[in-house]
Amino acid sequence: MATAIRTYLKAKKNILSCNANTKASGINSTFRRSFSDDKNRSNPQFSNSTIMVEHGYNVQELPVLVRTLTDLSEIYDKPIVDTEPSRISNDSQNYNLIKSEFSQCLDLRDVFTLLSKCTKITPSIALGAIERIYTLEKNPTQNVHVNLAKGAILDKLLKVVTKTKDTQTIINILNTTSTFMEPYKPKFSEEIMLRVLDNMLSVEQICEFLKFLILKRGDQQYSEIIDKLWIGFVQREADINETNISKLFSVLPGFKASKRTVLNLSEQKLSEYWNKITVSVMQQILDVFIQEKYLSVQSFAVIGRWLHTNIHALNDDEMLDIISKLTQLKYTDDQIEIAVEKYIKLKGNKIKMHVLIVGILNYCMQFHIRNDEILNVCSKHFFNQGSTIPAGFLRSVLYPFGYFNFKPLHEQFWSFAEDVVLQNLNKMTSDDICSIILSFIYVSQYPLKLTKRIFSSEYLINVKSSDTLKKLHLIDTALSIECPNYLGPLMPKDQYLQPISQDFRVKNLINKILVDIEWAGGKQNVSTSILVPHFCSDQTYLIDIMLHPPGLNCSKSDWLSKYDKDKTRAILIHLPDDFCTDNKNLIGPQLMRRKHLQIIGLNVTSLSYSLLSQFYTSHNTNGLRDYIRNSLGDADK
Repeated sequence: MATAIRTYLKAKKNILSCNANTKASGINSTFRRSFSDDKNRSNPQFSNSTIMVEHGYNVQELPVLVRTLTDLSEIYDKPIVDTEPSRISNDSQNYNLIKSEFSQCLDLRDVFTLLSKCTKITPSIALGAIERIYTLEKNPTQNVHVNLAKGAILDKLLKVVTKTKDTQTIINILNTTSTFMEPYKPKFSEEIMLRVLDNMLSVEQICEFLKFLILKRGDQQYSEIIDKLWIGFVQREADINETNISKLFSVLPGFKASKRTVLNLSEQKLSEYWNKITVSVMQQILDVFIQEKYLSVQSFAVIGRWLHTNIHALNDDEMLDIISKLTQLKYTDDQIEIAVEKYIKLKGNKIKMHVLIVGILNYCMQFHIRNDEILNVCSKHFFNQGSTIPAGFLRSVLYPFGYFNFKPLHEQFWSFAEDVVLQNLNKMTSDDICSIILSFIYVSQYPLKLTKRIFSSEYLINVKSSDTLKKLHLIDTALSIECPNYLGPLMPKDQYLQPISQDFRVKNLINKILVDIEWAGGKQNVSTSILVPHFCSDQTYLIDIMLHPPGLNCSKSDWLSKYDKDKTRAILIHLPDDFCTDNKNLIGPQLMRRKHLQIIGLNVTSLSYSLLSQFYTSHNTNGLRDYIRNSLGDADK
């Protein structure tokens, strides 16, 4: 842990062993300074301070509470004790039995009589009596003298509870919902805080205390304590292990100023105990990561290693939960992909949960993972059980196969998929159906029975979404271009086509490398952001750069009928998102884009945005021009 924290703990330890004549102020000055607006001046037990904490190259000023001593001998009077002796634990465990005894008391006199019979009033006895008094005080028939006695006895009982060595009893009181105890909870909280400073609470108890404070954080007297409890975890660092680490993560959302310190400690322990962490504990940790919108490559890499190691121990529900959370966190790595592949190959036909297949395919879609083993098992699952898959899942199951340009092993896969969609047509949204049809087209499959249904006037009249209508226009255009048996176009021509905006990243890059494109094009003219005329208004038909003879005016709508095929070239600049994770295979929409431009007679060249940017930012003009020239020479090969 950090140097400053060690200094703090050393100073505290030195006080315990120093001579009584030693002045505490000299030690304190080495590691703290007081706030000028000390909010605890009304409480003589505490002093607000800050401490400089060093973690790696980061230095942070954190709030701490320092216990105010009038005499160093007080430390010797209250040594650090074991958190939960066996006698104290037994007293806590007997609480329910004691509570049942007091529940038989019919009035306050009975409570006082029962107390008088006790040879020693333990905290659990005091707590049981307090709760029964609270219940009975609602009875207005009690004698006035009894009520007066009640106040005196109640104060004594509260002191017994406060002075108990059984910290858990006090924490239990804080967690009660009894309105009677609310006025006393600030006092109990101060007592717990004192014990945290004295290192008398376990990690679990500190977390439980924090949960109470977080629940009450709307009240300043509780909220201002939260960020000062980090020191309790530092003092108990050696006690943090695989069984309680999830509790430490669970209280992270409550911290503000000291969150980074507690998080660093949590990450350190996660790296130390990852191989001992159970599935349920890891699920709880991932829940906190999602809640905190947490991003840490170091911790995520540990989770990837954990999943790869423990994949055999997961059942289907646990696998679905973990893979869904990683997808939500937008994190994957090679170990996670291998773990998913290993799991799905091992389970294979044994997987009965459709939602697990959906979760795995969503994971693949999120990260553009084109893994043949994973996709093969998923395609077999659909072919064997597709007729029982709920209609709401069909889009999530079928779309990835076309999106990744994946051809399932079974030859009848796509015809079976079309039949399943037709059977569920009335249960599916128009948008889902359109996405599935596009998935077919990406791999040159044409579901003509399905398109006949959706292009019927009875079906189209119910389509109101503009986004869905755009997809229908794209489907109609795509089938008209590449399917010989399609009797289209069937959609009415859109008279209000919207202009297509070129991606700003591509547009900015083109402006930077336009001189190099012109150099590579030689005597040809260069035009940018050209939309192929007479087709639907979609990114599919937007050409990023076009090299053409000087006489061709690409701004006119008739250029397509006048261009020279041998002297005109379409250049497409593909962003990182246009590729699968291997950075080689294009995704389905981009493959269809290339295919359609080639079908209408254009020579097509694909350039990588990442490579172009790399050459440009490194001022490697020769490398940039060589890459463009070689790509133009290799086009359509």
